[in-house]
Amino acid sequence: MGAFGCDPAGRYLDIAVRLLPAARHEWGCAMRAELATIDGSAERWCFALGCTRAALLQTVKAQRAWRPVGIAAAMGLVLAGEVALSRVIGQIIPGVLVLTLLVWLGGRPGFFGPVRAERAAQVVRVSGYTLMGLGLLILAVGDSTATFLQPGPKTPMFVFLLTLYTGVFLATTTGRAGFGGPGLGAGACAGLVAGLASFAVMPFERIGPPLAAGLPWHGSWLALVTIGAPAAAAVWTTGRTGRADQGVMAALCAGTFAALLVALLGLSAIALFPDRIPDIVGPVMVPGTSAAQRQAADATEAADPYIGLLLFGALLAVILWVMARPPSRVGVKSALLTLVGIPPVALGLSARHFPGAAGLAAATAMVVLLALVMAGRAPLPLTMDSCVGRR
Repeated sequence: MGAFGCDPAGRYLDIAVRLLPAARHEWGCAMRAELATIDGSAERWCFALGCTRAALLQTVKAQRAWRPVGIAAAMGLVLAGEVALSRVIGQIIPGVLVLTLLVWLGGRPGFFGPVRAERAAQVVRVSGYTLMGLGLLILAVGDSTATFLQPGPKTPMFVFLLTLYTGVFLATTTGRAGFGGPGLGAGACAGLVAGLASFAVMPFERIGPPLAAGLPWHGSWLALVTIGAPAAAAVWTTGRTGRADQGVMAALCAGTFAALLVALLGLSAIALFPDRIPDIVGPVMVPGTSAAQRQAADATEAADPYIGLLLFGALLAVILWVMARPPSRVGVKSALLTLVGIPPVALGLSARHFPGAAGLAAATAMVVLLALVMAGRAPLPLTMDSCVGRR
């Protein structure tokens, strides 16, 4: 009979037992006692390794420690590969592959799917697919002519942001998400209204006259629509569900849709009609600059506010995802909201020179601040009544 804990197998099991959580300590002591009754080095090592395997299987079955880490690692690996390939071969092929993967995952049980059996969730998911399709069209048409879409170390990762939007659209429309149908529907509709109003009031392609210039009062009243639509979605959803957190998520959904819509409309105009971009950089370009170089520089300058809005909407989408996550400890959600809530506020304040973007930023920045204030409050469970609305 081997001496307990004095041979390599015994010492190994002693260390393994010390690493077990407190709830498993008695089981570990029983395994050490059973090891003391086993003779033979090979048999003792076989038993010790078997105990390790049993302990690991129990941890895997719990799924609390490894699953979030595993999902985060897999997502990080996919996104890193997408970005790396985009810098080398362009963004079209990696973007199509990753977005196809997400659509496939959206139809399977898990983090991204399946979609809830609810009209609002299904419409929002289809709308998200439509907007991502527009983004892929911009890539396909403009990747060869628009410098802001071409691969390079300083290029905004357009396809990375599209991937982020798609993931959030999928995650917030699953059965696991804590975002009900009234908020989803109101947020999407308000985002459509706010997005069109914001696009109309922004200086087209940075220095061109806004599309609303021919409207009464030069369309300045549309700024009120941009600000009021997310607020109206929040108020209506709160009254419908009786839950303030659903109203905040509706406003975040509106801001996300609005920013994404404005960005895609502006970028599509630049990518599809490069010859109609106004001369932005002409006065500061050195003499002898070719027409192609000036056009490329003009496209990059014209795209700046739209790229900024694309990033701003992605940051709002991340906050929406954090708030719509399945119930967790209040401290964890508070820390996450604080971490992801500061960047969009800072970015929104920097958009004050662009009328449409500034209005959208002002409306959503207040909602972000409200989300941060509410971070310390544990929301009530999402019930069927809150999804359907008060009778």
